[in-house]
Amino acid sequence: MCRQIKLARAWYAEQKKSTRVMLELLTGLVTCYLIFLLWLIPQMMAAVPMDTKYWKVKLLAALVMLIPVYLGLQWGVYRCSGMILSETSPCTDPKKERRRLIFWAVLGFGAVFIWMMVYFYAYFPGSFDWDNLDQWWQIQNHQYDTWHPVFHTLIIALFSKIVNHYGFVVFMQLLLYSLVCGYLVYTMAKWRFPVWALVLTEFFLAANPQTHRILLFMWKDSALTVFMVLFTVYLVNIWKTNGQWLKKKRNLAVFILVLISISLVRHNGILYTIPLLILMLLFFRELRREAAVSLVLMLAGMWIIEHPIYDLVGASRPDQTYVETVGVPMTILCNVHEMAPESLSPEAAEFFAKIGPEKRWKIYEMGNYNSFKFVTNANTVIKETDPAEFLKFTAETIKNAPGLSLQAFYEVTRMVWDIRGTEEWHADLEYQIRENDWNFSYVKNREGVRTALNDFDEWVLNSPVDYLFSYNGTHLLILILCTLFVFIRKGKGWKAMTLILPILAYSYGTMLLLCGPTYRFFHFDSVIFAPLCLLLFSRTGEKEGEQKTV
Repeated sequence: MCRQIKLARAWYAEQKKSTRVMLELLTGLVTCYLIFLLWLIPQMMAAVPMDTKYWKVKLLAALVMLIPVYLGLQWGVYRCSGMILSETSPCTDPKKERRRLIFWAVLGFGAVFIWMMVYFYAYFPGSFDWDNLDQWWQIQNHQYDTWHPVFHTLIIALFSKIVNHYGFVVFMQLLLYSLVCGYLVYTMAKWRFPVWALVLTEFFLAANPQTHRILLFMWKDSALTVFMVLFTVYLVNIWKTNGQWLKKKRNLAVFILVLISISLVRHNGILYTIPLLILMLLFFRELRREAAVSLVLMLAGMWIIEHPIYDLVGASRPDQTYVETVGVPMTILCNVHEMAPESLSPEAAEFFAKIGPEKRWKIYEMGNYNSFKFVTNANTVIKETDPAEFLKFTAETIKNAPGLSLQAFYEVTRMVWDIRGTEEWHADLEYQIRENDWNFSYVKNREGVRTALNDFDEWVLNSPVDYLFSYNGTHLLILILCTLFVFIRKGKGWKAMTLILPILAYSYGTMLLLCGPTYRFFHFDSVIFAPLCLLLFSRTGEKEGEQKTV
């Protein structure tokens, strides 16, 4: 191994100075990410109250680990620098090629659709919670509000115009997801990805129990997953053509429309779309004009939809932004209230006194403000509190109890970045159906099928393979490592950043808005990370020289 490290160091020394410096900087950042964020912080949070000697020992161990991990990553960059995804041999017979593409399109669609239909049959008409019922009520009464994205509610309303039944709307969602999965697999087959890569992609599109659990709900997260799979198709085409695909006006138009959809179907979708277009402006020199046009037209389209169109349907605009963005500070305050109430500032103590009697706190789960948020008057009290005052007493509380505040932040955000997890992260994805005014309920004589499917899901979710499905930190880590390993390849590095950094921006930006471990916000990561990693190692048309194949 020492010989391999020496070869890697020698290879680094042969690179241009600018390339070498950038590689060393990125390798150092990833090393710190692995050691401090993924190893040290979870180790530290296991000790509360935090013992000073324990901290010193762990910190010393982390510093010692930096060197071997850094050298190991350098070796990984060296070994992967020449790797390229193998491609299937071109077919000279147009008929055979057409049949091959049709086969993969049908397989990509059919495998997902049939599997989804099994669950749709068992759990007809689908699952819903209070959010879904509220949106359905809005549609039936033609009274829309922006508490839920009106864009998403209008999509549901469009389907309801065909058949006004919740089950039909869920069916359309499952159908659309299956179709875009087939489109993605077809597109990858067209660009001659190897068979094993197509099968791997299909596996992550269909096999994750979280996918059919989420898609049985008419959540905005479900719609975001559908749009992100479709957008991944466009990213594949852009990458494989060195941007030429986007220069066609028709392709540019659908590209912008899907960007608008991603931005509006979730209020925080812009955390993905705006960084993507800015990075395209910076790193895709061939597409700077298209990126600028996309950014301007996307923002213009969003304004038109959010104002004239929303006004046309009479959408009300309740001011929920402040309440919806204080999940992390509220988690910190709630944790301190439970663990060390004497550390609360006088203003914070008075704030909590308004929320209600102590008996309400029996339902609070540490690090999960969601467990408390919807069953108390907390939102009302927050609305009545001046934002500046709220931030002031939160800062004072953090100053009084820094260790507990750090642990609260860790508990509420670790679902996004940690590669280890707990079963509680699956709790918000259980099949459920609430009492409702439309008599929607599960079919009674299918209880046995539901039990069998739920047992199967639980078996998968409690097996080692679930680390590839339910742990967002694993997906982000794999994307980060793949980006680092392909950075050196000519024409790849900064363009690879354009593929990955928007996902990181969305994940870490949304993390700061969390009220608890809500996996569904990040579900699309688990669906598209595999094709994106494969795409990073695939050809883009530049002269590669001699390449290794994977």
